[in-house]
Amino acid sequence: MQFIHTSRSSVTPGQSIRKTLINYLCGRLAKLPCRAVRYTEWMQLISIRCIYHNLNIFQYMFQFLHSVCTAQYSAQAINQGFPGKTSVKSILLAFTIVAVSGVSGASAADSLLYFEVQGIAGYSSMDDGVVYHSGHRHDVMQKNGIGFDYIKKLSGEYGDWGTGALQMRLAWNDSDNRPQLQIYNAWLKLKTSLADVWVGHNRVPYGLAAWLDTHAELLHLLSMSGFGFDRDWGAGINRDFTKGDFAAAVTTGSGMGLKTKGNWIVASRASYGVLSQDNYNFGVSFMGGKMLDTMGYELMDDNPKDTLLGGVDFAWNYYRVEHKAEFDFGQKNEKAAVAALYRLGYNFLEENRLKLEGQYTWTKREGTNDAVFGFGATYKVNSNLTARAMYQWDREMSDNRVVFQLYYYRLFRR
Repeated sequence: MQFIHTSRSSVTPGQSIRKTLINYLCGRLAKLPCRAVRYTEWMQLISIRCIYHNLNIFQYMFQFLHSVCTAQYSAQAINQGFPGKTSVKSILLAFTIVAVSGVSGASAADSLLYFEVQGIAGYSSMDDGVVYHSGHRHDVMQKNGIGFDYIKKLSGEYGDWGTGALQMRLAWNDSDNRPQLQIYNAWLKLKTSLADVWVGHNRVPYGLAAWLDTHAELLHLLSMSGFGFDRDWGAGINRDFTKGDFAAAVTTGSGMGLKTKGNWIVASRASYGVLSQDNYNFGVSFMGGKMLDTMGYELMDDNPKDTLLGGVDFAWNYYRVEHKAEFDFGQKNEKAAVAALYRLGYNFLEENRLKLEGQYTWTKREGTNDAVFGFGATYKVNSNLTARAMYQWDREMSDNRVVFQLYYYRLFRR
């Protein structure tokens, strides 16, 4: 496979050093044939070459999917990021990425490319030592890693007609000392007269996780405790109204990884109020189907569990004070499931650069009863760099945890 480099009439010393470093890191990979390139090496290649050389990310994503799906050990390559062994996964993954890659070729379209790096370190009494993750070792958030966030808007003669997004991280999984590809957003959204229609890997319309961006936060929502998912593979619709919105989706019920074991869920959420305008938002959610018990990309149980959940959530901003709450109830695996969350935040300094938050969550499901208390601090060093710290106590795990994070997120190309 040949790598395309943009021609430059002149090269500055900084560009020369950067090019030399990148070629040193990736030179060995560039000489390998497609079938010989390992999955993790491809991800390193995408993260480094596409971002720093200002090339088209989706072109490399398509090449990656093509090489993986045609290689003699393609199942092994896909399973490293998406456990399971079915050809349906390859088809769905290829369709999603290739469909989104079509966004890059659209005319009169605007795009944004963000670059992110985060460092995580802390102490856990349960592990009795230093940890490099904010939650459970199998959870995807948060871990040391590098990634990008790409958004492309499709426009035509009569205005915008769609949007594509791809958000990925290459994180270091310290539980088994190997890199882990994490795909967050990978969707194509089309505008229609009735609603927006999306397909791919996107937010599940249930609870606070349906709209609250926790991509870099240390405090977790109930979706990380088995009540819904942060994101899932499938398709859905959403429509915004003057005083709220409505969303519904049919997804696999497997979360971050794409797994097909007879699992599926249907979820919907309706809300009243626009937080950025009205300073409040009230939502009612529903979820039902057969859900897999997963933690990040790890499958905890092969058997899908009958799930039927309902919930209400509320967000209210009053001057510098922020309130967020969620209450879920229903059944999982024919046993009662109940969960509650309350988060209180207060903003300090100009432009709310410093925020202190306290959060309490309580969950009861499948014979377990757990309470977690967390306290977090967020300080915006500048427009690109954010520092966070968190203390968390988990009753069931008997764990006291302190975590520190540096998060860098910058617009790389417009």
